[in-house]
Amino acid sequence: MTSSYADWRVRATLAQKPRNKLDNNLNKVAGMNYQRTSLKQLLYVFLPLFFLVSSAETAERKRITFGYSTLGAMATGAWVAKEIGAFEKHGIQADLIYIASGPVVVQALLGGDLQGGIAGTNAIIAAILGGAPILGVAGTANKPYHRLWVQPEINRVEDLKGKTLGVTRFGSITDNLARMLLRKYAMENAVNIRQFGGTPEVGAAFQQRAIAGTVSADLRVGPNVPAKILLKFVDLGIPYSMNMIPVSRDYYRKNLETVESIVRAYTEGIAALNNEKRLALKVIAKYSRLTDAKSVEDLYQDAVTYLERTPRPDPEAVATILEFLGKKGTPFETFFDNSVVDRMVREGFINKLYSKR
Repeated sequence: MTSSYADWRVRATLAQKPRNKLDNNLNKVAGMNYQRTSLKQLLYVFLPLFFLVSSAETAERKRITFGYSTLGAMATGAWVAKEIGAFEKHGIQADLIYIASGPVVVQALLGGDLQGGIAGTNAIIAAILGGAPILGVAGTANKPYHRLWVQPEINRVEDLKGKTLGVTRFGSITDNLARMLLRKYAMENAVNIRQFGGTPEVGAAFQQRAIAGTVSADLRVGPNVPAKILLKFVDLGIPYSMNMIPVSRDYYRKNLETVESIVRAYTEGIAALNNEKRLALKVIAKYSRLTDAKSVEDLYQDAVTYLERTPRPDPEAVATILEFLGKKGTPFETFFDNSVVDRMVREGFINKLYSKR
């Protein structure tokens, strides 16, 4: 989305002047003779009153921009949270925006264009190891749900030798999992990896046979395009942290309540995703850009299967990424602060979301 680097930072304050206007309008109403009051007079009094109250409610909420780097299952919690008003419930006016890859979400976060988001854990870890002052405060899934999609003539991983795999961007989850797979099969130098920008672009490249395969949660191609799943990463039995919700350390320090509200709203979105399937399907269809019911249903099933109800990354799932990056043994706390999630658990906040059923 080309507008992703506009300055969305809004500083809204509730001043005393609107309150004084509100009092004056109320006095006008009290002094009117009802029988002699025309409709025009009533509108003159009550329309400003309505807009003052509406603007006051908006001003009381903290305005944030929240980016998500996927059109797949890992973003559905945020989508549903937005649609059910969970952000507003917790005092946030949240603008959600799609940014095509995790590394770009991290860059936007560092630049101050985002206050929070959903990005690949591997991209967040790499940025922190490089000195980026960011921190994960919630996680999405601790198992990899991506698949290796290939052209119909590919029957084994070894058949990819000399060919090209497509990924969204270098440093993204798709790139990280593809390289992990090639390392597992000792084929790191035998297969080319090419970046295309986003999931739809990778799908287009596959459809045009510009690539032999791709690592992705779903493949966005036409219904008549022959494609097959060669393997599911979850079947490899490897713990893997898919995504985190990162914030800048400075923003976390200065806006702890807002960060906690973001995590609580996201968690409510996950609960609604599990509890209200009909609603969830509508939300997924709206945000995912999928047009057929089966694809929407498949994405929903991935979401309820893999997304953690308690949004905390597993240290072992993080360790998988660290080992691949050659940073095995780096403390988990370097990348993640679990205090917000732990507080929700202690309060029984998450259990209540599901005990209402």
